[in-house]
Amino acid sequence: MLVPKSKYQDIKRALKVETGLREQAEATVQRQATTIALFQSQRDDLRSQLQHLQDEHPDTPVSVQPAVGDARVAQQLDLLERARRSLDEQVRALHKVNMQQEQEIVVLRAQLAALQPVEESAS
Repeated sequence: MLVPKSKYQDIKRALKVETGLREQAEATVQRQATTIALFQSQRDDLRSQLQHLQDEHPDTPVSVQPAVGDARVAQQLDLLERARRSLDEQVRALHKVNMQQEQEIVVLRAQLAALQPVEESAS
């Protein structure tokens, strides 16, 4: 089947354009694949670096070594002083309540004494 030369030239030009577009698309896909591979490699490097850092510096707390010598004595003195202050505060609070109750007792005794002569005279 014979095709006119002008139509042949049009088809040849269209094929050339499509071939160029295909090559561009393949190059873009290749660049994207390279970029993805690079990012995956970087991600893997960062993961291994993170794992290495976590191995060197774990997130879990390290057990505290008990104090020895003068440090232990200072620690015990601090604990004793805190306990003494706490007991002091409790004694002050109890003393304050005791004083209030004594005042109430004095008032109640006065009221009772005021009522007793009235009861004795009524009998």
